[in-house]
Amino acid sequence: MKRFVILIFIISLLFTGCWDKREINQLAFVQGLGIERGKDDMIHLIVQILKPGLLAAGGGGAGGTGGGSAVGKPYAVFQASGVDFAKAFANLNDELPRSLFMQYNEIIFLEEKFARSGIYKTLDFMTRNPEFRRTAYILVVTGGSLQELFDLPNTKQLERYPYKEVLGMIENQKNTSSSYVCDLNEFLEMLEIPKEAPITGRLEIVKKDGKAIGVRMAGSAVFNNDKLVGFLEEQDTKAIMTLKNKLRRSTLTLDKGLKGEKVHISFVVIKAHTDIIPKVKGKDIFFDIKINIETHMNEQESKYDLTEPKNLEKLQLLINDKIKQGIEHALFVLQKKYNADVVGFINILHQKNPKLWKEVEKDWDKIYPEVKFNVTVKSIVRRTGLSSKPIQPR
Repeated sequence: MKRFVILIFIISLLFTGCWDKREINQLAFVQGLGIERGKDDMIHLIVQILKPGLLAAGGGGAGGTGGGSAVGKPYAVFQASGVDFAKAFANLNDELPRSLFMQYNEIIFLEEKFARSGIYKTLDFMTRNPEFRRTAYILVVTGGSLQELFDLPNTKQLERYPYKEVLGMIENQKNTSSSYVCDLNEFLEMLEIPKEAPITGRLEIVKKDGKAIGVRMAGSAVFNNDKLVGFLEEQDTKAIMTLKNKLRRSTLTLDKGLKGEKVHISFVVIKAHTDIIPKVKGKDIFFDIKINIETHMNEQESKYDLTEPKNLEKLQLLINDKIKQGIEHALFVLQKKYNADVVGFINILHQKNPKLWKEVEKDWDKIYPEVKFNVTVKSIVRRTGLSSKPIQPR
């Protein structure tokens, strides 16, 4: 009898179903999550959800742009509030006829006020919940409310979904380096390194006559611990990406010629590599920053013959100075304005000089603003396009 009971028990275990399974017709597919600080300091969530009718009609799917039979917008916007993110998320679920499904969500929008108040608790919830994608991008939204972002008019968009429009911009910035966009995983990694400041992308709502008409990537958002402290413009963002060896491709424009005249000469940066070496002189800590840049000429207003080696050498010196000035300006802003070690110099010090790192790590907030940098740049113009000689009008 005992053997029979044990056998029945084992068989019952083998034939159990999936206790946590959910049917597709019971899910609400989230295609954009916005978080803001609402009234009475409550956490306010706003989500964009695909309309089930569109999916059933085969009119676009999770990321499609094709047409469908659904009338009007192919998505709906829902909102809810709570004392914290967990409660707001639960309240949002309670107000929907379907369960929120977050695994397709690719962007987390943070309202500026919320980001300045601290985002640690929200990140903690996301890391504990397996439905939140670690590869979802994080963007700080400025220039308007999240409601305006999610209600952008379709007439100003190439894509049918606002989130898809932003995803395209994020992909494009990889070729322009106009914004430093990181995902949840990278943001958490930066946050977990002691004294290193996280950085991510800034999305600005564009308005005309007080009405939101579109969005654009506008530099980057700088954090100190888990709180937003300020923003970097596009040129400073490019400098930081160069220092972190994240620059893939970018445009560089000189505003003067070989003789100091006012002209514009444009280049495409195709490769950049940076070596950072910490050094100590007496009681002072400084970093040697060595940058190697490869470029292609894109356009020039001047009439220099670049087949002449002397002209090319002078041009490369101008590029060196331009990049050096940009790097030094970005470092000045981070040191003096924000006191935020976005580049991770403290981590570089840890790797190269653990003994010194142990001595200064606790007081890095006081030491970092006074750290000196020695920046050297070496550039090479690999190509000048199809023509090295300037056009000579007759």
